[in-house]
Amino acid sequence: MPFSDMIKDARLNARISQRALAEQLKTTQKPEGVWATYVGQIEKGEKVPSDEVCVKLAEVLDLDTTRVLLAAYEARAADSPAPARALFSQMERALTDALISRLLETESPFDSSVLDALGRSEIAAGLSDPHWIDAFERCYRVGRKRNLPGLIKLVEAMNDKQWNGLMAMLESMGLEPDEG
Repeated sequence: MPFSDMIKDARLNARISQRALAEQLKTTQKPEGVWATYVGQIEKGEKVPSDEVCVKLAEVLDLDTTRVLLAAYEARAADSPAPARALFSQMERALTDALISRLLETESPFDSSVLDALGRSEIAAGLSDPHWIDAFERCYRVGRKRNLPGLIKLVEAMNDKQWNGLMAMLESMGLEPDEG
């Protein structure tokens, strides 16, 4: 969403006038607040305020400061070359990605091998399949008691005859895999 629309929509949702918003935008440069006409210029996309005003806008309008600042930077870069505009688009996508948000919130960073694994298409496909997610969670819970990774390696290495034999043995024990 463009910066100007973000601010106007948030102001309208908060049900405050441009004048009331302007009075609340007290900064070191403008200790009395800004003019209502300045808020109007921001909402029309004619002006992009300083970072300090952006932070104050986020605070007053109850918006995420990071998103407000990113939208302001993107608005300032509107006349920049395409690669600069594309960078802001990528940053916005990153901010709205649930996985990246969770990574940014965590105290400890992931090991590089985990990040490498997440970049592989097979892993990404598995992480988008609810059956694999459920199976992984169940396996991880009992993993300390059983060598499930070792079992998975053995199953993966089986030929068709061995696989069919294993499935027949499990069926005879009354164990059948879920369809999925």
